[in-house]
Amino acid sequence: MPNDDFSGKALDGYEIDQLDLKIIECLQRNGRIAYSDIARAIDAPEATIRYRVKRLLDEAIISISAFINTGKVKHENVAYLELEVQPSFLETSLNQLMAMENISYIASVTGELNLMLEYIYKDNQDLLAFINSLKSHSDVKRLDSRTILKIHKAQYPARVQP
Repeated sequence: MPNDDFSGKALDGYEIDQLDLKIIECLQRNGRIAYSDIARAIDAPEATIRYRVKRLLDEAIISISAFINTGKVKHENVAYLELEVQPSFLETSLNQLMAMENISYIASVTGELNLMLEYIYKDNQDLLAFINSLKSHSDVKRLDSRTILKIHKAQYPARVQP
């Protein structure tokens, strides 16, 4: 089974080391930072930085993208939904949820409920229709929802320190 932590062990054949973690830390602070600036910041050759970033991207260990602060754009309505689902739901319906543009986060979790997701909705009618569609699924045993009133901090992704 592949290792997916940042402990320096092989990750699907790629060895994560301290240099990779330092590069990732720089990119997390500024995804648009120049390779030359990363090289200067961590005292490594620019060619090495370029090569390492390419490998990190190619191995899908990192991705570089823009994250929207939903509190500053038109569609600022965010709900967190927690579900208790049968194991068969994960086999039959999880991929459908993952394909939905309005769902920005899905995770299997521990506790009373076993699936958590973040849903960005246009209006209350949109949210109600989505919740009702989930509740009508035979493998959904329980659903709790929380509407976000104000986001005080949104840091995506979580920071990894070397």
